[in-house]
Amino acid sequence: MKKRLVVCLFISVMALSFVIPAMAAEKAVTVAPTSAVTEYEIAPRTEVTRIYWRTYSGQLQWRVWGVTSGRWITEWANL
Repeated sequence: MKKRLVVCLFISVMALSFVIPAMAAEKAVTVAPTSAVTEYEIAPRTEVTRIYWRTYSGQLQWRVWGVTSGRWITEWANL
C-alpha cells in the first residue's frame, strides 16, 4: 500500500512538471537601439594589461604593463 502511494505521488509530480512550464507567460524583450560610433566620437575602451613575472634575489615578483597606454601601471611587487 505504501509503495503504491509513493508511485502515485511520483507520477503526479512528474505530470505537473510538464504542465507548469507551459503555463509560464512569454515576456516581450525590447532592445534599445545603439548609435554607431563615428570616427570623431570618443568611445570608452577597457585597458588591456599584461602581467610580467621575475625572480629577483630569490623572491618571485610581478608587475603590470598597460598595453593600451604603453606604460607600467604598477611597480614590482613581491608575491
